[in-house]
Amino acid sequence: MRWSGVLLAVWIWLSTAPAQAQTVRLSAPADCLTNTGCGVGLKSVYGLDVRPAFVPLTVADAGISALDDGVAEVAVAFSSNPQVSRPDIVTLRDDREMIYPDRVVPVARRQFLRRYGKAAADIRRRLNSASAALTTLALRGLNQAVIDGRLPEAVGGEFIDANGLGEIGKKRHGPRIVIGFQDFTENETLAYMYAAALESAGFRVKVKPIHGFRPESVKAMRRGRISMWPGYAGSLLAYLTGKWPDKRAPLAKRLARAAKKFGGRTAKFARGEDRNLIVTKTDTAARLGLKTLSDAAKLWPPAP
Repeated sequence: MRWSGVLLAVWIWLSTAPAQAQTVRLSAPADCLTNTGCGVGLKSVYGLDVRPAFVPLTVADAGISALDDGVAEVAVAFSSNPQVSRPDIVTLRDDREMIYPDRVVPVARRQFLRRYGKAAADIRRRLNSASAALTTLALRGLNQAVIDGRLPEAVGGEFIDANGLGEIGKKRHGPRIVIGFQDFTENETLAYMYAAALESAGFRVKVKPIHGFRPESVKAMRRGRISMWPGYAGSLLAYLTGKWPDKRAPLAKRLARAAKKFGGRTAKFARGEDRNLIVTKTDTAARLGLKTLSDAAKLWPPAP
């Protein structure tokens, strides 16, 4: 009876222990600790140090899979991921507005556009038309098609055809357009979508991996290894300037100015966006008392 009483006391202590005494892991893309929409923001805006809890994802958009597989209790997911609407997934409310709008935007190399001369206007027009058709709901649909087993190349091309943008034009003379994509499936699908829009106009296009994220994309464009890539407006501006986008200032103009510094030119923003979300399972949220990102102070130590 004495041992049963001790075990009962231990069980009661464990079940009522404060959340910060528990190991709560954060699974996020590999660049989280240098990303203003992830570790940097959680430190600067919420005063949290997530380094001890950080579990890097091998695939950037696999945050919800990490929750399903028990790799972590909290994860970064993308707002364009159709799985965020699952009933067992809870998005923690960003009550201090750390996460900024992140609309899709093609970023092209200025020098490459100049080499096309007057035809550069048609390149921009084709990119803008594809972006105009891309809503957040449509982006979720593209991602769901890939989750269901379709190839990004096929999904991106079919989106262009389905929106009446796949008419075949005469072949254009000029350098091959190399579209890079970052290390996650959605960005690959978008690269093929924009490639299909340009190929239908007769341009020669090649799609290739960048092998990284924003830093590698900017470096590849500076060095002329890619002609363009599908970027994300808010996070790209934050990366280029080291500051959170000011919601009172026109994001498009600020990004266009910042892109000039590495030889880039931005097209029009798509209607669809893909911002970071910090999510958990409903049972985990209930157990730890999580509703907002401010509640994460229960999970991780304060930033030094």
